[in-house]
Amino acid sequence: MRSKNKEDYICLTPFGYTEVFDKQQFLCCPGWLKEDIYETESIKDNFFSEKSKKIRASIVDGSYKYCDSKQCEHLQQLKAGKFIDGRFVKKTQENIDRYTKDYTLNMVNFCFDRSCNLQCPSCRMELINYLGKDRDDVEEKLRQVNEEISPTIKRLYLSGSADPFYSKSFRQWLINFDPDKYPQLKLIHIHTNALLWTPKLWDRMKKIHPFVKTAEVSIDAATKDTYENKTRIGGDWDKLRENLEFITNIPEIESYIFSFVTQDNNFREMLDFTEFIYSFKGLENRHYNIFFNHITNWGTYSEEQYKNKDVSQPDHKDYPEFVSMVKRINGLKGVTHNFTHILEENKSIL
Repeated sequence: MRSKNKEDYICLTPFGYTEVFDKQQFLCCPGWLKEDIYETESIKDNFFSEKSKKIRASIVDGSYKYCDSKQCEHLQQLKAGKFIDGRFVKKTQENIDRYTKDYTLNMVNFCFDRSCNLQCPSCRMELINYLGKDRDDVEEKLRQVNEEISPTIKRLYLSGSADPFYSKSFRQWLINFDPDKYPQLKLIHIHTNALLWTPKLWDRMKKIHPFVKTAEVSIDAATKDTYENKTRIGGDWDKLRENLEFITNIPEIESYIFSFVTQDNNFREMLDFTEFIYSFKGLENRHYNIFFNHITNWGTYSEEQYKNKDVSQPDHKDYPEFVSMVKRINGLKGVTHNFTHILEENKSIL
């Protein structure tokens, strides 16, 4: 397949999407587009700020200078001549006018509550549960979403920072969801570790069922030992399998992502992870993506520790074995990753 140049395409994400943290805000995943647009407490004002306009201009001029093309799977797949979804459009004058001169905030990623039932080393070094002032701040952001942004919202994403079923605020918001506030809403995307996504809790959230058409489950392992003792501290492998049997049979969900943050203590399970996902019969005739992701340092590792964790770096002692594993999973059914640059750099030895 012929490669495509990013200069010829517009990524639509920064023109309608925002990722909201406690005291940060972004126009894409911060691992892919690191420029923080947070200036005020207003989600809406930050989205339409001058700083945000400069980021969008870098997309239109083709430089993508704020984007990390080695981290962004979409830019990597575009370069390889593939499209993962519909976020890229051809850069014609018609599309420049259509998408850049009259845009609205239509998708919000809830990252402003880091409460989670797990202690995953790639994300945090301790259990986090927002209470008191922290929870009050979460409730204020939810108020903004419900009362100031909801009329233009088409998609909601819960959660890019922790687990939406563990967060007290997010869980109650899902249970008490009022669809009348969201006249344009088409989709709610659930991103979870799935350990709390049980039939009983799901039954309490009936109002969101028609909207939950996509879901991502973060797993990062293919064996009980790795899951419970290395990548998902506090996890329960058997409970995960039980819940996945239920989740993969929810009729409203049209598409799934099963993600795997690749690092030194799990990369040898990448191929086994694909087989683990294939084993769920509910996925037959359903769309799903098995996504292998480059580990990012979210401040949990020292520079030296991160260097040891990031097996995708050429100077890592296990790099040759990692490259071999990437080659084995590349092109398998449903598999995507952000290691295309590694395959290109190692063509001569592959």
